[in-house]
Amino acid sequence: MRGGGPRVRLGRLRHRGPRGLRVRGGQGRAPPLDESPQFAPGRHLRHTRGSGAPGRGAERLRGAGPGRELIRARAGLLTLLAALSCVACGGGGAKRRIVLVTIDTLRADSLVPRTMPRTSAFLAEGLFFPVSFAATSTTQPTHATLLTGLPPWVHGVTRNGVVLAEKHETLAERLHGAGYSTHAVVASFPLHAMFGFEQGFDRYDDEFDVPYVRVWEGRPTEAGTFYSLSESVTRHALDAIDAAQGDLQFFWFHYFDPHDPYGDAVGDPYPVQRLLALATRGDPGLGAALVDARARYERDLGALDRSLGRLLDRLAADEREFETLVVLTADHGESFGEHGALGHGKRLTPEQIEVPLGFVGPRIDPAVRSDVASSEDVATTLLTWAGVDDAGFAGASLFTVSETRSAFGMRRTFVETKEEIRTDGRRIPLPEERFYLARGGSLWVGDSSEVVLDDDSAMPVEGSEADEIRSAFASLGMILERVGTGRELLDEDAQAALRALGYGR
Repeated sequence: MRGGGPRVRLGRLRHRGPRGLRVRGGQGRAPPLDESPQFAPGRHLRHTRGSGAPGRGAERLRGAGPGRELIRARAGLLTLLAALSCVACGGGGAKRRIVLVTIDTLRADSLVPRTMPRTSAFLAEGLFFPVSFAATSTTQPTHATLLTGLPPWVHGVTRNGVVLAEKHETLAERLHGAGYSTHAVVASFPLHAMFGFEQGFDRYDDEFDVPYVRVWEGRPTEAGTFYSLSESVTRHALDAIDAAQGDLQFFWFHYFDPHDPYGDAVGDPYPVQRLLALATRGDPGLGAALVDARARYERDLGALDRSLGRLLDRLAADEREFETLVVLTADHGESFGEHGALGHGKRLTPEQIEVPLGFVGPRIDPAVRSDVASSEDVATTLLTWAGVDDAGFAGASLFTVSETRSAFGMRRTFVETKEEIRTDGRRIPLPEERFYLARGGSLWVGDSSEVVLDDDSAMPVEGSEADEIRSAFASLGMILERVGTGRELLDEDAQAALRALGYGR
């Protein structure tokens, strides 16, 4: 849900503050602990679906459609109840911060001490899933899932260039309704406010430093800049922390460094298009180029790790004042020739959808978990930690171990069915959409007609198991047809930009 108030520019920031008085509530003491093995969530502040006030307060809700007045009333009631709970606890409640860090293009097998020593050591202090599953292998759909707790076939952002609809309540809106101030710094144009990701944020920093493409998915990039590197993102993240007010604070910081061009964080960029060109002409130097590209990618991770260290130091300096939960994950991974794939977005291979996921904070015991976790679970888990109702968010709380949990996701082409360039030079037609199921250590990918392991046609799945999975994928396809895809921002000029990004379809 998103309001329509005026946008005020504050330097690089888009300010989303409410007009008029807003009571900040929900600032009571930390909830009592229970017997959970990894976490003690305590009692939730219960409220009904849709009661989270968006980032400009209830005034941001616009339109005269059914239920709008009820939503306004619920939002006001929630804020009043939160304020009363603060009074009941004596007004000296605990201060809390929730910090969501999303890293673009970070493979699960790349967040290790060799490449990211500081971040790896930090995540070892909390609950860590070395492998979790991104909703898809592109930026916008996975981030829409992270922020809504809904799968792509429900929130409608099934591919890049689609706007997140206002009707979907975001994590920021729900937390804002519970009294949190909300702040975001994003590092690339796909997360620009025009695509709906600013819903619920008081301040949304979405200006970038580095030129790359002037048009993306039919939209001109402001000043021709497309992304920012980690040094800049961390600088603005620290500014956001310094500027934040209130006892309850939510931050979302997005980093782009691992994305191609590989090596740009250390001043030596190598775009994925070069790899695709080598593959297309059957160049025997492709193997060496892949090794070089992966090395540059890992150097970018080193630069990112150092910048994240500065952010973590700042949060640690405030730990006596704020009880802080840090959550770190990625939107997708990257292929460097595995299963014949290059880059991301065209396949659902393990290298493209397996990402790390970690939760570090008070009341979370250190543990490394191997049960299934996904992008869909992140918002619910954050709300559980905050003691805020998670009604309407589809994921599970990961503070509870489940050996039977599954993850579903999907991939869709950007404009129309195109083809993928494989490392052997073949051009493989892409189906319009594919789904995946991760369960019990296996990754099945396909649609209503076929199922393969790891999105590799050389590993078909047959028999009753395949029949069951094809049926599940067929059901997801029918849901997708009913829900449809959100509004797209696209024109013909976007195609060259998409190809430059490795997103060309």
